[in-house]
Parts: sequence; C-alpha cells; structure tokens
Amino acid sequence: MARGIALAAAVAGALFWAFLAILPPAPRDADTPATDFSATRAFADIEAIGREPHPVGSAGNARVRTYLAGRLKALGADVREQPIPLSGTSLGRLGKWSGRKESGVVAHNLIGVIAGKDRNRPAVLLMAHHDSVWGSPGAADDAIGVAAALEVARAVRARGPAQRDLILLFTDSEEIGLDGSEAFFRRHPLAAHIGAIVNMEARGAGGRANMFETGPGNGAMMRLYADHVDRPATGSLAVLIYDLMPNYTDYTVAKAKGIPGFNLAILDRGWAYHSPLATPQAVDSASVQDMGDQALALTTALAYGPVWPNAAPNASFADLMGRVTIVYPASLGWALLIAIALLIGAAFHRERPTRRAIGGGMILTAAIVLHASLLLTAWNAVSGSGGANYYDRLAALPRLETIAALLIAATLALIPLARRREPRLLMIAPAMALMWAGLLTGGAVMIIPIAILAMLAAWFLPVIVEDRGWGALSLLFLSGLIVQAVQPTAGPLLHWPLLLAAIAFAARAWLPGPAALAVAALMAAIGIGHLLAQAHFIFLGIGAEMPAVMATLLFVALPLILPLWPDRAARWPAGIALLVALILALWVRLDPIAPSVPVYSFKEAGKSRD
Repeated sequence: MARGIALAAAVAGALFWAFLAILPPAPRDADTPATDFSATRAFADIEAIGREPHPVGSAGNARVRTYLAGRLKALGADVREQPIPLSGTSLGRLGKWSGRKESGVVAHNLIGVIAGKDRNRPAVLLMAHHDSVWGSPGAADDAIGVAAALEVARAVRARGPAQRDLILLFTDSEEIGLDGSEAFFRRHPLAAHIGAIVNMEARGAGGRANMFETGPGNGAMMRLYADHVDRPATGSLAVLIYDLMPNYTDYTVAKAKGIPGFNLAILDRGWAYHSPLATPQAVDSASVQDMGDQALALTTALAYGPVWPNAAPNASFADLMGRVTIVYPASLGWALLIAIALLIGAAFHRERPTRRAIGGGMILTAAIVLHASLLLTAWNAVSGSGGANYYDRLAALPRLETIAALLIAATLALIPLARRREPRLLMIAPAMALMWAGLLTGGAVMIIPIAILAMLAAWFLPVIVEDRGWGALSLLFLSGLIVQAVQPTAGPLLHWPLLLAAIAFAARAWLPGPAALAVAALMAAIGIGHLLAQAHFIFLGIGAEMPAVMATLLFVALPLILPLWPDRAARWPAGIALLVALILALWVRLDPIAPSVPVYSFKEAGKSRD
C-alpha cells in the first residue's frame, strides 16, 4: 500500500513537471512595454504575410517582399535586395509543384541593416525565410519566424542604440533548396560582417519554441543562453540528434562556415506543416510569444554585449521544467558518474544484492524494454506507417503519441507478470505474435531483430527476480559510461535520471522506510517528469516514423519506477490500455487522408488526391 501511494504521488508530480515544461508562456498584449516582445504586435505581420501562398517566383511572393520592405524601412533599417537566379535543382522542384517547366525564376533575399554604435564589430543576424511552399499560406512556416524577427528588431530599437549592427535577413527559396541562404553566405559582402545568428523556423504552429541547433563549439554560447533566456526549451541531445539527421534549414549554410548561432523552431500542431490550412488562425499566439521571448533575450545579449563569448568545446545542457538551463562542460560528465558510483556503492554496501539477483534484474529490464519496443513498432505498423504519407502522419501525431503512452503504460502494468512461469516456448509466444502482426500489417523488417531479442530475453527470464531495481540501475550506469565515452553531450538524458535514481537507492538503504519512500517518490517525480517532457519533444520530432525510440526513455526511467512498483497488480488496466491503443491505431489507419496534407506531396508521389 505504501509503495502504491508513493508511486501515485510520483506520477502526479511527474505529470505536473512535464506539463509546466511543455506549456508556452501566455501571449502578451499590444500595450506591453515597447522594450518587450508582444505576440499581439507580431501577429499583425503573420496575418499580412500568411494571407495567401507565396512560393518563390509567384505574385504572392512579390507582394510579401513589398510588405516586408516597408516594414523594414519603418524600423529605420537600410533595406537591400539580393536577386538570386534559381539553381537547376530548385527549378526542377518548383516545376513539380507548379506542373509546368520552370525557367528564369529569380529569388529575392531581403536584407535590413540597423546600424549600431560600432560598425566595425561583428553584427548580429536575425534570420527567417519569407517564401512558402506551393499551395500553403505559410502562416506557420515561416511567417512566424519573419514576424518574430520584426518584433524583436522593434523591441531592440526601443532599448536604444546597440553596440553593434543588427541585420535582418529574410531569405527566399528556402523551401526548395536554400538558394537564398547559399547566395547570401557565399556571395554577399555583408556575410563577412556576421558574427552570430538567431534563426527562426517552424515545423508546426503551436507548442514550445525549441532551441534545437547551435553552431560548432557551443560551450560559451550556451552559457549565454542559460544566463539570458528565462523560459528555455533546449537540450544538448536535441543538438546532437539534429546534427546526425539529414534535415536542413537556412542556418545549415552558415553553420558550415563556422558562424555561431541558435536555431529556434516550433514543432507542435504538426498538421500545419506545409499545409493548405496553415492560415494565421492555425497559429498559437503563445508559441509566437515563446519564440519571440527567446530570440529577443539572445539578440539583446549579443547586440548590447561589448564582448562576445569565444568558441569553447560543445557543452552538455538541458532545461529543467522549462524554467532554468543547466550547462556544464561535457567532460564533467565523468565527475557526475563518479558521484553516482559513490551513491550506488553506499547503497550496495548496505543492501548487498547478490550477483544472481542483479543478473536476473538485468534480464528483466531487457525483457521490459524490448517488449515495449516491439509493442510500439507493431502498433505503429497497424496504424499504417508502411508507405504512409508523411504529412498525414503528422496530422495524426496526437493520436500516435497517445498510442505510445498507452503502450508504455501497458508494459509497466504487466511488470508483475514478467516472471518465467510457463514453458520457455510459451514465454516467447507474445514476441512472435507481435512480430507477425507488425509484418502482416506492412511494418518494416526491422521488427524482426527486435522480436528476436525480445524472445531471447523472455527465454532467459528467471523464475524469481528479487533485485529491487538493481538490474535496471546497473544497466543504466553501464550505458551512462558508454555514452560519456562516445557521445558525452548526450549524457544529460541518462546521467540526470541516473543521479536521481542513485539518490533514491542510497536513501532506501540508509533511511527508515517512510523517509526512504518519500525520497524515492520525489526523485521519481523529478526524473520521470523531466523524461516525459523530453519524450514529448522527441516524439514531435521523430515519433511519427520511429515511435520505438520511446522505449529508450522507458529504459532510462526504469531505475526510478521499479523500486516503487507494486509486486502485485491487476491485469485489466494493461488489457484496456492495449485495446484502446489498438482502436486508435486502426482509426489512424482507416481514417481518410487529412485535409491538412499538402497538395504537392501527392504530385511528388505521382498520385492524385482523389
């Protein structure tokens, strides 16, 4: 009973933590002080830009340029235009959108320079792209970024002359090939004057504005971010993941030239990405406020600072509850692991778990994580992931995330049953059945190795496991060592929950029962809440295609969960969770194509919308 109460308290605390972390700030009105960012003021620009589709070379694009040139002049900027003949590759893609052979199309960058006190110092660049994709008003991608840049520049001017120039760059043809960014950073004279960049993007129309990419050697720049951004949403893991992905933005070109910077993007309401429904009404003003607050804080720190941070080795960092950013040199991960080892050693000295118990716990942990991964992969196949339209999957993201949450919950609810009570051949039957369910519903063949590993874990499951979470803790510690050695900036994802778990284990070993449970519940609430927030942002980024990544976060959470999990639990909650997840998956699979799907995605696939 006591563990059940502690678990319920931990879950409630974790949900509260995650909710605060993913909630954007309230939008501010037009009467907000002139030196601050107001989403209401910025929204006037979003409404003007996102009125109609404005792809490169279109009449709508020319209208937006004229409007933006007037806005830049009203800010007192020296306005310049850079014409850019489109590359053959970009002309080809534009032709796929328009359905005709394109030639002689010229893109146009808009550049506004607001002079600072010292024109010789490197300038701060606010960057966003003003073109939309074919058939989308682009109120999200990227009218949000353009409007935020204009409002940031207005707020900066209201604070008085900056130490250095502030340049606004609104690129063209980002959507079909980065032509504008390539032309500016490779050929424009002002490119050599740029010292730091704040780029603003959108792959959705709501939620937090995540700072997901930095320039090389980000250690000192991230300390600047931590010191000046009051409502952060960031993590060095996101930076690492994005570096490994083939995706690109305008900042990609500048980053390759070694220019430091910050890349902000909105990810929620993913159905609005490149959508014909991406009108101003689809945009969450709270998200605009979030992006603007972060961009203004960074721009102010850079533009008014007499000295900029020098390049330093990439740091480890993440925000806590969206309220503070913890930044430290990646090498300090080793010191953190030593502290964790000392706490684990103190708990081990008192409890003295046997090697057999720890080994059995490791197998149990592997079985839980592998079966969760298999469930996520199989249900994703049932939902129609094989060959699905990418944008239709984005429209289904809320349901897909709910499915993933239900499957993780079902896996946890079945933990008390994870003991070898039946013949080994029957123990591997669930994994085999899930494998065939995934394959027969169009899932990728990668489900086969997951299923084989899950069957192996089930085969070797011990009859009794009495490790009290030691197996999960040991595996996570070993994983933390490997990550620190190979990719240290990914350390916070593993090391921070591991530290909390080690504290809980030490408390259990040395404190009386009620106090130990209270400490364990508090550590679980903090650690699991942090992981839930990370899981939400990760799912928005890659969950539609790779929901099995959620099993990794379950693995990290297990040392916090298992010591609180009851030895006995009813089976029906797991059954209900699996059934509801199955119904949602079938709904996603059988649902008609979403009206938010871009028209060009059908043309590029050679299919008709009908």
